Amino acid sequence: MPHLTLEYSSNTGSGLDSRQLFDTLHVQLAQAGGFRTQDFKSRVFPVDTFHIGKGNDSASFVRLNIETFSGKSTQQKQNLSQVALNVLSEHFHDALAHGNCDIAVQITELELESYARMRSNELEEKA
Repeated sequence: MPHLTLEYSSNTGSGLDSRQLFDTLHVQLAQAGGFRTQDFKSRVFPVDTFHIGKGNDSASFVRLNIETFSGKSTQQKQNLSQVALNVLSEHFHDALAHGNCDIAVQITELELESYARMRSNELEEKA
């Protein structure tokens, strides 16, 4: 934990280097939120089929959802969102500067009580 899910419209023209982006996000969000970098699980989804407004083909979007366990204060969540927004604005600078681009960050809180997982080393312990 946390999980990062990045979606962006394919017309951002970014030539996105997702490894570099996630490496930067992991380090900066870890510092801002007290996470361990090795605990991040991130994925990226370029979106080829999308519709913005009344079909504005020059409009684009970038959306990052950060899933983490509940318990962070409003200020902590705002700080995490701003740190992520700053990183995304650097990586999608051309889309922001030369187009009609909207970048958004959302924090989704997960309830620890309803979260379940299994790790590889747990299978070895059961054997």
